[in-house]
Amino acid sequence: MGKINSSSLSLGKGKVSLRALGLLPWLFALALALTPEGRLQGPVAVLRVVDGDTVELQGLGPVRLIGVDAPESTYNRRTSGPEEVRLGLETKAFLARLLQGKKVWVELDVQERDRYRRVLAYLYLEDPRGDWIYGGRRFLQVNLELVRAGWAEPYTVPPNVRYAALYLEASREARRKGVGMWGGASRPAPGRGCDPAYPDVCIPSPPPDLDCGDIPHRGFRVLPPDPHRFDRDGDGVGCEGGR
Repeated sequence: MGKINSSSLSLGKGKVSLRALGLLPWLFALALALTPEGRLQGPVAVLRVVDGDTVELQGLGPVRLIGVDAPESTYNRRTSGPEEVRLGLETKAFLARLLQGKKVWVELDVQERDRYRRVLAYLYLEDPRGDWIYGGRRFLQVNLELVRAGWAEPYTVPPNVRYAALYLEASREARRKGVGMWGGASRPAPGRGCDPAYPDVCIPSPPPDLDCGDIPHRGFRVLPPDPHRFDRDGDGVGCEGGR
C-alpha cells in the first residue's frame, strides 16, 4: 500500500483535503484503536452489579473483572475502614451507571475461573465512541474504563496478564489527572455526590440500590423520599440495629 500524504488523498486527477472531508480525526482514531486479543462472546445481559469489580451476568453468574481491583463496598476482613467503604460504594455506583440494563460481550483469558468459581473476564460494551474495534464494531472495555475513571487499580494475577501494561499506564494517567478516588471526587464537599435524603452522612443516590449491609452508617437521619428504603419503620432513623 502506498504512503498516504499527511494532508490529502489522491482521487483521480484531483486531490481532496482530508480536513475538508472531516476524515483526519477519524483516521487518527482508527490508528489508535485497540483490538481484543481474544474472542468476544455475547451479548450477555447484566443482571446486577455486585460491587466495583464484580457483576452478575445472565447464564454465567458472578463474573470478576480481570486485571483490576476496586475498593471494598462492604465491611469484611479486607476492609480498611469507612473511607474505603465510601469509595467502594462510589465505584459500585459508577459501574452500575455504566452497565445497568445493558448487554456486554465477554472475553476470557488463560484462567477462566477463580477459586470462588467466579468467571474471570474482560467485559465490553458496544459503543460508537469506543476505542476497541472487533468485527467492524467499536466497543468500550469495562475493565479499562474503571481504571481510566480512577475507580480501580491494576491488579495483576498470572496467568491472566493480557492487558496488564495497558491498565498500569491508564492508572498512572488517572492519578496524574486526579480523577475518581485519586482526586476531589474521593473527598466530596458536604452534599456533593451524596443523596439529600441522608443529610448527616454521605450515601450516593441509586443506582445501585443499597441495603444497610452495604454501608458503614447506623442510626442516621432519613428524610423523604428515602430512595434506598433505609428507614423501614418510618421513624426518620435509618439502619437501626444494623438492619
